[in-house]
Amino acid sequence: MSTDYSRSVRLGGLAAGVEESTLRERMEGTLIHLTADGHLPAVAETLEVLVADLRRWPVRLSLDPGRGPGRLDDELIRRLVETAAGIDPDRPLRIGEAQGKAPLYLHVGIAPPLGTAVAGTPDGHGVRLRHTGHPFPRLNAPGTGLGAVLTAAMLAGEAFKVVAGLPEGKFQVIPVVDFCPVLPGEQPGIAVSPLPALEQVLLGGGGAIGTGIALALDLLQVSGELTVVDREVFEKPNVTSYSIGTLADAAAGLPKVRLIDARLRRIEVTPFHGTLQASIEAVDAGTLPWPRIVLGGLDSVEARHDLQRLQVDLTLDGSTGGPVGTTVALHEALPTGPCLRCYFKANHTGKSAEQRLHELTGLPLSRIARGQEPLTERDLECLDNQQRELVGQFLGRPVCGLINSTELTGRTDDGFRPSAAFVAQQAACLVVGAWIARSTGLVSGPPRRIEYDTRFGPRPDQMIDHQLPTPGCVCQKDAALINLIREARRACR
Repeated sequence: MSTDYSRSVRLGGLAAGVEESTLRERMEGTLIHLTADGHLPAVAETLEVLVADLRRWPVRLSLDPGRGPGRLDDELIRRLVETAAGIDPDRPLRIGEAQGKAPLYLHVGIAPPLGTAVAGTPDGHGVRLRHTGHPFPRLNAPGTGLGAVLTAAMLAGEAFKVVAGLPEGKFQVIPVVDFCPVLPGEQPGIAVSPLPALEQVLLGGGGAIGTGIALALDLLQVSGELTVVDREVFEKPNVTSYSIGTLADAAAGLPKVRLIDARLRRIEVTPFHGTLQASIEAVDAGTLPWPRIVLGGLDSVEARHDLQRLQVDLTLDGSTGGPVGTTVALHEALPTGPCLRCYFKANHTGKSAEQRLHELTGLPLSRIARGQEPLTERDLECLDNQQRELVGQFLGRPVCGLINSTELTGRTDDGFRPSAAFVAQQAACLVVGAWIARSTGLVSGPPRRIEYDTRFGPRPDQMIDHQLPTPGCVCQKDAALINLIREARRACR
């Protein structure tokens, strides 16, 4: 089973404005070489995320474990090699000094060797990033798992600018980056200890952002309970765009909720393999706990509107998008407004994903509605020859997994904006940072909208807005009904 790099290559092609075949050739000829200060806190976690992020591109990748007291230990090196092999066994992580022409040097730590292009290190829950010639300040706190994910994601983002060959005006090199997703306007160094346990929390969506949230929670060693809702299975294209999952997981067709469950080793997960609508019905039937907080990682306006109908105390929604899929955002929503409908207006003219799938495949809408059931030979009987040939290659796979499948829809004029792990991880860090801030009382006050383009980096003085409810929105017109729904669910909690 070969690794599918189509999504990561397409993101780079869109950002650079070049053909995907041209970019792939460029990537395959690029060597990225890693070094690290092995004695610093959270360096091991940062390397594990960074190696995985870079291995999701068709580049050559090597790691120098170092020498002396700061050398990386053999167990970590073994894990890094296994991580890379799980994503692409045909492009192994090479251990040793850099070989080849003009490699791109990245360093995890504060003492980069000569020739390093960019270095980064976690500082508490945040990141400090330095380009050549810019020294690191004294760190304020030991790095955490959240800081590790953010540092790896931002180092990968700097590598992306070079590897993709972004043209002038399409990116910005910021020589010094100091950023914390818990308090975006403050210096890094916040490290809340101990973190609160997850209590009455739901993760809506197990895709690129959802797996990034799961990764951050796992590396933060958070405990507690979490309900995870997603209706799809993990497939081959997801291996190079999600934060967890291997080729073996894709071959097994694991439900995404099960993939996340397996990763969250300290959290008791209630996996709900189904639609958001079905999860709401389960909440009202008393078979699924009503959450107090929702962490959102969804990819459509309609799904976000469904998520809002849970009417929880606080929704923290992460998103990726923008012209080429590199913009990340956090939306804090309340049942009293602003709600997710205030942030995301309904598209009354666009066709639903189910309608587009029906038109493309000929499958009846009634069959598409039974999304969890795998396709069988019987489903082909009502199709014409062309449709039968198209759909036949997906026999045995659930219909819901085809709705956004790039294998089926193609990638030409469908408006598909692929994400990449390093982009989705930055959105996930905004969500997890907001959960820490709101759960510990570090942040209070009105809901925030935080947004920046990963090609240009976070700008704390420009990226934060406070959102007001939209007049005439459902959260305003139906406030009394929403309150009754919340009271009924609270009584059953």
